[in-house]
Amino acid sequence: MSIKLRYLLVFIIPAMLLYTVFIIYPLFDSLILSFFSWPGVGSRTFVGFKNFQTLFTGSYAKELFNAFLHNVYFFLLLILLELGLGFLIALMLASKIKGAGVFRVITYIPNMIPLVLVGFMWGLFLNPQVGLVNQLLKLVGLGGLAQPWLGLENTALTTIILVNVWRNLGFYVLVILAAILDISPDLIEAAYIDGANNWKITWRIIFPLTFSTFRTLAILLFIWSFNIFDTVYALTGVQAGPYRSTDVLGTLFYRTAFGGLGSGAVDMGLGASVTVFIFMIVMPVSILYVYLVEKRQRSA
Repeated sequence: MSIKLRYLLVFIIPAMLLYTVFIIYPLFDSLILSFFSWPGVGSRTFVGFKNFQTLFTGSYAKELFNAFLHNVYFFLLLILLELGLGFLIALMLASKIKGAGVFRVITYIPNMIPLVLVGFMWGLFLNPQVGLVNQLLKLVGLGGLAQPWLGLENTALTTIILVNVWRNLGFYVLVILAAILDISPDLIEAAYIDGANNWKITWRIIFPLTFSTFRTLAILLFIWSFNIFDTVYALTGVQAGPYRSTDVLGTLFYRTAFGGLGSGAVDMGLGASVTVFIFMIVMPVSILYVYLVEKRQRSA
């Protein structure tokens, strides 16, 4: 064995062991568990595809479909807000405005706050009686808009998504900003010399050259949107109220596998089948993305 190979194995093996213990093993164990009924203690009972039959039929199917639609809504709104707003803010920061460095830091600060703390903090801000949001609306003469944001079915989920945007926007701004700053200034200068205005430069040069970054961020948003749990749990609890209006696949899994106030019998096998369902949504999109990227690199 060569010295190079030895050093390579020294660095790779510990990482592979950690990856296997914390990623590969739980993944395969969940896949196997989805074919069993297990309350968390005692022996497992093999039930075959019964868990999946329960998942897609009867009253449980209604909850599953409701949670799935909420995840889709999460993804679509995050694409619009986090990537759309992120691009606009990144454009402004790339234009070398005065104090751009300070704005970058301010934009990224919420991203450093733990999600559980974000949920607790915004739970206080959105309190219908003494919350900062309603108090500010009353202060500027918009008291008629004040409402229990997390207590109404038609506003609760959108409010949670906006809290996520507030927390995560800085990350997308910095990534898109890095892509914009990577564009050769000569291209921008040549476009100005040819008489192009800012609008044309943005949509004919900047956006096409940063599209690969947008594509990567969109895939990450898709994966993250179908794994969302902590913010919903912190703001509306495991019951994802009111009346399941904020329920997502993550909270549905939690209630099924670990139980909760008002939930049925705990069944980790049925809960595992929910995670398999999430996996079957996310994995094909991830594989397709990797395939398209490799195909483009080979043809480049």
